Amino acid sequence: MKKNKGLLYNHNNKYEFKAMSNGETTESDTFTIARLFLTWIKIGATSFGGGATTQYLIQENFIYKHKWITAEEYANIIGMCQITPGMNIIAYTILIGKKLSGRVGIVVSLIGLILPSATITVAISIIYANVSKFSRVHSALRAVFAAIFGIALATNWRNVKPIIAKNRKRGPLAFGITLGILLGSGIIYVLLNPSVIVLYLLGGLCGAFAYWYISRKTQEA
Repeated sequence: MKKNKGLLYNHNNKYEFKAMSNGETTESDTFTIARLFLTWIKIGATSFGGGATTQYLIQENFIYKHKWITAEEYANIIGMCQITPGMNIIAYTILIGKKLSGRVGIVVSLIGLILPSATITVAISIIYANVSKFSRVHSALRAVFAAIFGIALATNWRNVKPIIAKNRKRGPLAFGITLGILLGSGIIYVLLNPSVIVLYLLGGLCGAFAYWYISRKTQEA
């Protein structure tokens, strides 16, 4: 039996996964390739509402239900994927699949997510093309957007919560810097509308300098 980041492999293609959260080991559901595939199938078939809903379902299944990854690990995955172009959800899927079961996990995860969602999207598009002329359909879609916005708020709070909690434990200075970067990025984006890449670079540089300063002060103390 070999270990890989908390995942214990055995010869029956089944795994026992122990997620690490804040230094404590959390027992999780037994992991198998089949369960990974079925989990992504369920997410792909029920992720109506786009990326925010898909992220929420990923969190619910992988972090809170099965406990195959921790909230902090997921936040790190999001951080890596945000600086890459293209569809972030696909990048999340690839990294989660790789973390849990290597190359096989990547293939299984992608097929599980894309197959049902693509099939349902095609079917709904055909239906919408036939009913889009009715005004009640547009009214219903506006109401749905409000619900999706609420889900997006809940999802983003879950994404940022482990980062805030971790830096709060590091002390008031680290906590203040985290809030400053968070709020400052939002204000700059709304007022000046710069390129997202510029905000990523500024936030990264500010964070790197701040943590260097904190580490230096800690060593001097």
